[in-house]
Amino acid sequence: MFDRHIDRASRPRRPSGRIRRHGFARVLSSGALLAALIASTVRVSSAPLPVLILYDSAGPWGYLGGEYAVMLRNLLGHFSVAVTSSPVNAYSTGTLNVNNYAVTFYIGSTYDEESYYASGSPQRMDYDAFLADVATTTHNVVWLNHNLWKMAWNWNPTWDARGFSGKFGISYLGLDSTSLYNRVTYKNTELFKGVVPWANPGSDLTGCTAEGGPPGPYDCDTAMNVVSITDATRAASRAAAFSSFTGGQNPYVTQAANLWVVGDIPFSYTSEEDRYLALADLLHDMLGISHAENHRALVRLEDVSASTDIGGLMDASNVLSAMGVPFTFAVIPDYVDPFGFYNGGVPQDLPIAGSDVGAFLAAMQSAGLADIAQEGTTHQFDGTLNPYTGVSGDDAEFYRVTQNADGSINFLGPVPGDSASWASSRISTGQSQLSAAGLTSFSWFAPHYFASAVDYAAIRTRYRIHYGRILYFDSAPGSPPGRFFGQFYPYPIARDAYGYRVLPDNLNGIEPNPNPGYRPLLPDDLTRFATKALVVRDGFASFFYNPDDSPNYLNQTVTGITSAGYTFVRGASVWP
Repeated sequence: MFDRHIDRASRPRRPSGRIRRHGFARVLSSGALLAALIASTVRVSSAPLPVLILYDSAGPWGYLGGEYAVMLRNLLGHFSVAVTSSPVNAYSTGTLNVNNYAVTFYIGSTYDEESYYASGSPQRMDYDAFLADVATTTHNVVWLNHNLWKMAWNWNPTWDARGFSGKFGISYLGLDSTSLYNRVTYKNTELFKGVVPWANPGSDLTGCTAEGGPPGPYDCDTAMNVVSITDATRAASRAAAFSSFTGGQNPYVTQAANLWVVGDIPFSYTSEEDRYLALADLLHDMLGISHAENHRALVRLEDVSASTDIGGLMDASNVLSAMGVPFTFAVIPDYVDPFGFYNGGVPQDLPIAGSDVGAFLAAMQSAGLADIAQEGTTHQFDGTLNPYTGVSGDDAEFYRVTQNADGSINFLGPVPGDSASWASSRISTGQSQLSAAGLTSFSWFAPHYFASAVDYAAIRTRYRIHYGRILYFDSAPGSPPGRFFGQFYPYPIARDAYGYRVLPDNLNGIEPNPNPGYRPLLPDDLTRFATKALVVRDGFASFFYNPDDSPNYLNQTVTGITSAGYTFVRGASVWP
């Protein structure tokens, strides 16, 4: 079981920096100001909004800036925007205004980025030009994490005679790595701030502060860049950060005139109940693109193949049908047990066509009660354990994986023979097998969410919709070989980095008996995740369920999500 929280706890530790000119201020807000600020940013034009993403790239972990830029761009795929992205050291004077970017996002992932460039170098001059343009532009700028002090503490009076605080209504106090901020409050909801709610076996949590005993939660990103509001007529806190350890509290997201300040990187050490949700919602206000309050839910029955117990499958389907809940079958077109692991040493190959399960699925789809998503083709890789048994449903299909004695996983890279033509052909074979069973799939997703960048791109020509979490790969200079990162979405994405339309998969799934080192996930957990995801104004509650588990779990989860205020919809209806 290695598809939960992909790469969540294995990011390299970033330097915590130090406290500069540090002080504390209680969170200030003005209801009237906040309403005016929100109203002033609502956009009515139908043309795609021009958006610029600038990111840091210097230092030993400079590649992280590019990764965060991909994650941000993916989230922006929920909106009608046209995005340009580049390192901040390639910025040209006047770009913010000359190209008329309505919103510029700066990802300050490297502490003191500018110090990595020699005085007088083109990169240094480009960075200085960026600071000057941020200080003087009338367009919106969203500043994430480090380096705001470069502008705030070195303000040029020619930019604005009022100074930094006079213009924006805030002061920058410094990077605080001692107060241990580990919570964010947004819309009266408590979210985690960089807390890893569980640890992958073998994950490197060096420097993280344990909140509970193993395998309990861990804090991995408690530092924050602190601002105080000095003029409540110009600035307002939109989300607050606090520490459950020290009691410290400060604004986490601050809207200050046309400058938004986010206290850290919301893409670092995220979980289903993280401050990442606050950013996902606030993007509406940052962009001035209003979406109506609308909370929908999706459920997917996982790992359905010709070998699935049809009684359990019918039980799960009956529970959902009785509750009036539409759902999706995630189907493995060809069940393979090449070593006879579950069949007394006798190999098995059971295509979905001609099976009782296939006939049941076809009847359900024909009656309009369920949709079909293709879950790979065999959900395993022939010839070896990858990493568990070699059997469909257990193993990865598009990525080579091995397991260590302690249960930790090694992600080695694409499977032997991986190529665009191979991946496309393999998925095509699965589509043909589904068709032979009378089934039509509207989407696909990679088994265990693992495929290579080549695979994702190739299969995009066969499916425009991906229904699940996705891996993205980093090939920037200085990044570790084969490095990848995962991301989930609380709402539909019209276009991600591979060009997919992506359906949300944001709650995870029921897991009553996890592998060693993982924690169980039960209906109460998924209901809690869904309740917190309500902070996203048009957010989804999307989970998966294995029909081998008790249907009581399914009933409890659907009941909890529905009671929270969600309405279940067909997966195929989200992107008609």
